[in-house]
Amino acid sequence: MNKSCTTTPEFGKIKPWKRYLKWFLRIILIVGAVSAILVGEVFFGVLAFIALAIITWPRYATANRVCHIPVEIEILFLLVVFLELILADANSFYTRFDYYDKFMHILVPAVLGLIGMMIIYTFYALGRLKASLGVMFAIIVMVVMGVGAALEMSEYFYDQILYPLIGQWLPTGLTQGSNLAPPLNDTMEDLWANLFGALLGALIGVWLIKKAEKEGKEPTIVEELEAEIGFTDSADEEKGN
Repeated sequence: MNKSCTTTPEFGKIKPWKRYLKWFLRIILIVGAVSAILVGEVFFGVLAFIALAIITWPRYATANRVCHIPVEIEILFLLVVFLELILADANSFYTRFDYYDKFMHILVPAVLGLIGMMIIYTFYALGRLKASLGVMFAIIVMVVMGVGAALEMSEYFYDQILYPLIGQWLPTGLTQGSNLAPPLNDTMEDLWANLFGALLGALIGVWLIKKAEKEGKEPTIVEELEAEIGFTDSADEEKGN
């Protein structure tokens, strides 16, 4: 039985600048999505609104399995959605700027690596995982690399199989290859960029964890994730009683 999201877990006091940044990103994402729709990029504008709704109200997208997203994770997700759907897709940054694709292939894995380190460390802090920080680092890097490889495989499948069938109705165009490299070289460069991003994000996560440990506390994201997981466990127990 699913838990109820009618109450809110105690995240503690959120710093004002994080709250302001979150709302700033929400606003510019809405403005960007509306602008995209008005200039004819309806597909990407609608996707941006859907992504915003999922991030803002995760309880509906996850059937009450996730009630709230920590503010730091929401900020990172909003930033990625804006850079990808609004700038890269709706405003053609991928074709207008040759290295924008490589920038995104570093940024997105870095974000996933950072969030992944925070999540896996949260389970360690809660006693649900026994592993050294090095092992956790390796796991996250490999998982993020796997996600990147799966994305490249999906791009190949789309270009070779789906695009000839449905490409005329979608505004995406071919996904592999660029002005700088043919498809195979571009794919390999993307995978190396993914590796660099995964390492960068996971290393930032390790640094934040070690920095917090020296101060005798946990990273803020971890504290918020613990609050959400603790809230989930309490709700599930109440449902079971």
